[in-house]
Amino acid sequence: MSEHQPSKQADLARFNALAPVWDNGGEALAQAQRTLSFLGFRDGQSLLDVAAGSGVILAALHSLGLAPGRYLAVDISAPMLEALLRSFPEAESQCADFEQPFQTPAAFDHVLLYNSIPHFSDLAAVFANAQRNLLPGGSFMIAHSRTREGLREHHRRIGHNPQREPIPPDAELARLAAEHGFTAAISADEGFFRFACIRL
Repeated sequence: MSEHQPSKQADLARFNALAPVWDNGGEALAQAQRTLSFLGFRDGQSLLDVAAGSGVILAALHSLGLAPGRYLAVDISAPMLEALLRSFPEAESQCADFEQPFQTPAAFDHVLLYNSIPHFSDLAAVFANAQRNLLPGGSFMIAHSRTREGLREHHRRIGHNPQREPIPPDAELARLAAEHGFTAAISADEGFFRFACIRL
C-alpha cells in the first residue's frame, strides 16, 4: 500500500457516504456554470469530466443549453456516478482512478478537473492522463470554486490539517504542464482558482 492509499480510501468512503445527499443546485450550479465559462466550452465540443461526482458540471451544461458532442464522467466513487446517472441516465460514465493509467478510444477537446485537486496526490499521473486523452490543441483545466486561501480557511474551519498544500503552487503546476506536453499555461487565484494549459 502506498503512503497516499489510506488518505485516498478515507476520501472514497466519505464521498460514497455523501453521494445520496450531494447537492448540485443553487450556488454549486452557479459556480459550475462559471467554470464552463472560464473553460471556454462551446456547444458540440467533447468533455472528459474528471472526478465528476454526482454531475454538477453536467447539470451546468444542461442549464446553459450546451450539448457536448461527447461527455464522459470519470470518478473513483461508484455511488457518486450512480447519483449522476439517476439525474442524467444518458450520460457516459466510467468508475476509475485517474491517478492510474487511463485512456479512452477517442480523445477530447477538454479535460476538466473541478473542485477535486486536493484529493489528488500524484499530479504527474494526472497530467499524463490528461495529455493522453486530449486532442492536439485541446485544453486541460484544474479549477476550484475556492481560492487557495479560501480552501485553507475552509480546512481550518472544519479542523482538517492536510499534509500538503490543497492546491499546489503555480510554479509546480506550470512545471508539470511543460513536462507533459502542454503549453500556454495560465493561472488565476482571485475569487476562484483556475489553471489551464493547452496540449501541444
